[in-house]
Amino acid sequence: MYSYLDTSKVQEFAMDKSQMLTLALTFQDSLEKDLNSLRAALAQRDAEPVQRLLHSLKGYGTFLSGPELSQQVIQLEAMSRTTPMMELTLEIAKVLPSLQSLSSEVGHWIDADLKTAS
Repeated sequence: MYSYLDTSKVQEFAMDKSQMLTLALTFQDSLEKDLNSLRAALAQRDAEPVQRLLHSLKGYGTFLSGPELSQQVIQLEAMSRTTPMMELTLEIAKVLPSLQSLSSEVGHWIDADLKTAS
């Protein structure tokens, strides 16, 4: 059903649909803010916030994303510690569309499955 979203992971943390909705809304809001901040940091070629944002994405991105996207973010976060900014920017650019799609899928899941059940 979803390409990037793995809803089974949030079910491990949530007691009921209401809690799943709260977690999903928080995740979506945080993801959108971090993606915008990441784009800005990349535009400024500022390595410190890029590394911090990738660490944040790694932490909660594994919470709802499937294994492939989750692994890509984990690898990017590890790369951010040693890879030159120009090369890192190119690698991040490859994953940004998937992260944006994840955000869209979370929004769809919220609207289609969680809000109607609450």
